Amino acid sequence: MRRLRQADLLALLELVRELEAVGGLDAFPAHVLSVLPRLIPCEIITYNEVDPARRRVVLDVVPGDVLDPARHQTFERLVDQHPLIEHYRRTRDSRPLKISDFLARREFRRLELYTDFYRPLEVEHQLAVTLPAPPSLVIGIALNRSWHDFSERDRLLLDLLRPHLVQAYKHAEAWSKLRRRLAGAERALEHGGRALVELSAAGRITAATPLARRLLALFFADGRRHEARLPEELEAWVREQRRHHDEPGEAPRPVEPLTVEDTGKCLIIQFLPGCERGGHDLLLLEEQNERLAPETLAHFGLTRREAEVLALLAQGKTDDEIARTLFLSPRTVDKHLEHIYDKLGVHNRTAAAALALRHARVPAT
Repeated sequence: MRRLRQADLLALLELVRELEAVGGLDAFPAHVLSVLPRLIPCEIITYNEVDPARRRVVLDVVPGDVLDPARHQTFERLVDQHPLIEHYRRTRDSRPLKISDFLARREFRRLELYTDFYRPLEVEHQLAVTLPAPPSLVIGIALNRSWHDFSERDRLLLDLLRPHLVQAYKHAEAWSKLRRRLAGAERALEHGGRALVELSAAGRITAATPLARRLLALFFADGRRHEARLPEELEAWVREQRRHHDEPGEAPRPVEPLTVEDTGKCLIIQFLPGCERGGHDLLLLEEQNERLAPETLAHFGLTRREAEVLALLAQGKTDDEIARTLFLSPRTVDKHLEHIYDKLGVHNRTAAAALALRHARVPAT
């Protein structure tokens, strides 16, 4: 059995780590084609989606300038001559295979596929592997060389990498499906001031609606720090919710929403655990503009007028706006605010509004 060197195994592990960074299906081909030649050297590498019955081929190629439309059409016309594609189509085999496993070099060179397509590209040898696909398609990655054939070391490395390629492809497929679902629900969610964030098992953001990004940036000081990371406060809260949900017992503990307040506004965050342990969880974010009824502020020891001023303050009104609403002078509003700060034990309007929202919330109408 072929044995690998330590350097080969380290290179393989590094590539496996890089495959974890792949995004959706749109990004998958370019990502894989950019990293795989570092493990198995080749001159041309392609990602292929082949429909043999219709002779339709979708190709991503590195380098990108080697395949013009005329050559693409030539490949589609002669695709049924390709020994690997025919084998994969017929058997649904997924192991790494070489053209030389099926044809001697002189036999390969007799094919019109070689003379019209591969010879102009100076391709003499190919090693390929396939990915999960519907019965009508063959989806694979092909490495091509002009010099010596691929070795058994190359085949073994690709075979060891194969399950990780499949996993990365399935993850990209799932990510793309989620993005389509989110896109379909996005308008309805955002109309009601709600947004979604999907989290991986490691707590990283794998998908988020645009409104979710804006709300995180608005309500958290570090909400823009990283596309894939939650703000620190929210990240810690999610870890705690997961810990409670995963505690052994008859049933998970109820999850209380997280409330983050700003002047006149608050953000309600609900944790929705995935159906399977270790699966993707969701955060449902809902922005609420608050209307405080002055009578709900009576327990602060405020007068009726002070309660009215504080209720308007909590809605984000300026001193002038409060004065016009209540038919008061700005100086009178200032005096009321001084008394309110003293009775609430705070020193500014932001702290007063936050305290009012926290203890006397009434849903907006």
